[in-house]
Amino acid sequence: MKFSNRSLECFPVRTSEIAFVNVISLASASIVQIGDRGSTHAKLRALAVQRKEDHSTAGEAYFESYDIFSRPWPIISDPWLQSGQPDNLNRCNHSPRISVGCVSVIALSSSSSLHVGNSYSVVGEARVKHIRQFPQDTTIM
Repeated sequence: MKFSNRSLECFPVRTSEIAFVNVISLASASIVQIGDRGSTHAKLRALAVQRKEDHSTAGEAYFESYDIFSRPWPIISDPWLQSGQPDNLNRCNHSPRISVGCVSVIALSSSSSLHVGNSYSVVGEARVKHIRQFPQDTTIM
């Protein structure tokens, strides 16, 4: 994503301080960042296949076979935003620092973000198709 110089002029730069961060598990396009960032676009596409057979004998699964990975983003309707009314944001940061004590997180996954600082633009997208392939039991009791 590109930003014009004018759009970044209003981007407030602040110092981020954090005493302690404990993250047990971080996976699949996730981010931990301390400090400012201009933009983030975390994207995850995954096939979660559960089978009785081994993948080498059962065949491969392909992203192209599932339309969930090619669907457009849903359109969000916001009447106030679409009305054309001016959008004014007044902010007063009483301190030039963002101070955080202790942060403890069990897990971050699927395009998630743990961020202490300012962000100009953040987009997170996770598309996961769960597939379970087990033979059907044909015995009748």
